[in-house]
Amino acid sequence: MNIVSALKWFHNWVGFTVSITMLIVLTTGVYLGSVDLLKRTDNLGQTFAPMTLEQKANTVTAVFELYPEMSSVRFPTEHTPYVQASARGKAIALDNELNELASRSSFDLPFYETAFWLHRNFLIENGGKYINAWASLAGGIVTLIGMYLWWRVRNGFRLKQTLPKNTRSSSLLKSHIQLGLFISIPLFILCVSGFLITYNSLWTGALNQKPVAQSFPISQGNNWLSQLTSAQQVWPNAELVSVSKPRSKPSKKPQSDSHKPVAQIFSIQFDEHPGVWLREADRISINHTTGVIESALTHSDRPISGRIASFVRPLHDGLNMPASYVALITLVSLIGTGILSFSLVTFCRRTFGRKTKKTT
Repeated sequence: MNIVSALKWFHNWVGFTVSITMLIVLTTGVYLGSVDLLKRTDNLGQTFAPMTLEQKANTVTAVFELYPEMSSVRFPTEHTPYVQASARGKAIALDNELNELASRSSFDLPFYETAFWLHRNFLIENGGKYINAWASLAGGIVTLIGMYLWWRVRNGFRLKQTLPKNTRSSSLLKSHIQLGLFISIPLFILCVSGFLITYNSLWTGALNQKPVAQSFPISQGNNWLSQLTSAQQVWPNAELVSVSKPRSKPSKKPQSDSHKPVAQIFSIQFDEHPGVWLREADRISINHTTGVIESALTHSDRPISGRIASFVRPLHDGLNMPASYVALITLVSLIGTGILSFSLVTFCRRTFGRKTKKTT
């Protein structure tokens, strides 16, 4: 068996093996992406009105007092023209006067929770995510092999063969090839990033870069206006878009020390360049208790490894990416669902159909 034959065998049999799991992942991905798109395109009747630093400071103070369970506050932007208080799986939209516009919980939507966990771990709890990860990696390898096999016998792109004319295997196969060429690169990215999300220890270390030591403006403790003003002075041309609470960690200190005030390190997110793909990627860490800025790091200041690592999750689920990117990966998932369906039909016909003929 030569290398090409081996690759064809791997592409066919491994592709068939992982196709069921990938069908589940891609189908649920279409649903999850569609829900995300609907949320992003709903402006809740608001038009963008930029806030002053004083308004932003008052908003942070009021929102964290009104909704202590929320972990972040986002200010109005051209993309989302309203204030948003959010925590994992829940978001509350408010106008600039902090009147509540809508309260959303993704898991309250029909079938959303089931679709999410099917997508993440096939409803098999902890073990399912590892099955998912390796199936995604295998899917990425199969995609690369398919691209290579097409390259060897390439005859160009034929638009008329994109959609199957009938249900014959030859028509389904031609459609599989043409559609596969169209989505091969984004599908490969989705597969690899899905694998890396599960095995995050392979890349999260690249994000833990120590910022270069520098002097920062002094601000007052427990005073959001003073602290946001100081943060804006660090990057005067950047847009201050959100403030996030520190993640709560279980205390390891003895009970006798529980009365001592705990320093709260908040993260203040900026968009340094308008129109960038990855938003809220420039961050300042500030001790809200003392008012001391502890670090400031822009996305462009990271080494190449850190910049790549910053995109692992956003490339997979569109977090902090434009709505156009979410539309792209949702479309890729939809087309991928069609390709796998065509492949399953063709593979079963050719493989099991031959065995049936031989036995007869």
